[in-house]
Amino acid sequence: MAKDRDGKRSTAAPIYLDNAATTRPRGEVVDAMADAHLDAFGNPSSTHAFGAAARRLLQDAREFLRGSLGAQSLVFTSGGTEADVLALLGATAGKPPGRVLVGAADHAAVRSMKGALAQRRHELVEIPVDRHGDIEEEALFELMGKDVRAVSLLHGHNELGTIPRTAALAEVARQVAPDCHVHVDLVQAYGKIDFDLDLEGVDSVAVSGHKLHGPRGIGFLALSSKARVLPLWSGGGQEEGLRGGTENVAGAVGLACAAEHALSHLHEHAARMTDLLDELFEQLQEELPDIVRLGHPERRLPHVLSVRIPDCNGQALQEACAARGVAFSTGSACHEGHDAPNHVLQAIGLGRRRAREVVRFSVSPTTRFDEIDQAAAIILDEAERLRAMAPGDPRGAARRRT
Repeated sequence: MAKDRDGKRSTAAPIYLDNAATTRPRGEVVDAMADAHLDAFGNPSSTHAFGAAARRLLQDAREFLRGSLGAQSLVFTSGGTEADVLALLGATAGKPPGRVLVGAADHAAVRSMKGALAQRRHELVEIPVDRHGDIEEEALFELMGKDVRAVSLLHGHNELGTIPRTAALAEVARQVAPDCHVHVDLVQAYGKIDFDLDLEGVDSVAVSGHKLHGPRGIGFLALSSKARVLPLWSGGGQEEGLRGGTENVAGAVGLACAAEHALSHLHEHAARMTDLLDELFEQLQEELPDIVRLGHPERRLPHVLSVRIPDCNGQALQEACAARGVAFSTGSACHEGHDAPNHVLQAIGLGRRRAREVVRFSVSPTTRFDEIDQAAAIILDEAERLRAMAPGDPRGAARRRT
């Protein structure tokens, strides 16, 4: 193991433990996209042979991805955020004024639609979550009413890893408001856990390619046979009239390639990632017995580990470890670089001080166990150093004098 300029141990090669933020595209994904760019460069709407070649690739990708979720139709988007927006704004467009329910700890892509919904005379209302970031059926039921036009659920929390009982929540929503649109943000979970749109009883699902070793700038919204969604803007009629503009054929090909690999190895990869994070947590807990694992203890994503290390500032720990070659996050990448309180950690009841002690590690199927060992050693080294410097720590005075 190499040393940095201060003589501390650093990794010989950088260790990436921030796969919930984005993933490195697989080599075959890049190759498939390059082939599509060069060999199928035609406009899919063109009627000649060049257009037909691009159209075939686009439709093959669409059919594979649609079938992977048991959906009736599928609209390609620029990513998960656009898919979320299209689902909720499109599903509520033209409906009488009402409410849209979203989890208090949901992704900013959903919660930030409050203003846009208000312009359409709909009110965004947050559903309280428990200390695991989970939505209980009772909490949803208390807020349900016949004026609820849509319910959005985060199936696989991006910061905590918690997986809700989506089917049960969808059933609660249907009992009170049979015509409400139930949307699921599946961005973190797709390709990592099993999910079937019909079995879960939902109307739409959002997915993003760069979360599963696919390309950036491509995602999709999968729709059930009952879903009724209006376009956000006019265009040339592409994507069944729901999203105008010349299609990103290479992106669709790359996303389908990444999804095919992830889904064909889903259970194998899930088991490996679970073992990787269990090993990391056990090593950290052995030296830091007061460390707290966040998220639901059983229903959680296999690749996300969120922890709170008391008396250790998460941002300082992240920066110190990054300087030594270990990359991870203090939470969602959407919160990085902002001083505003993290709404997720607020929603689960953490005060400002405790929220600052939270860090998130996220692995991929390509993460190695020796990388976990190296990362754990550096994280522990820096955490102990920072804890010793914390005000009120008896170790601090001695450490600060040296």
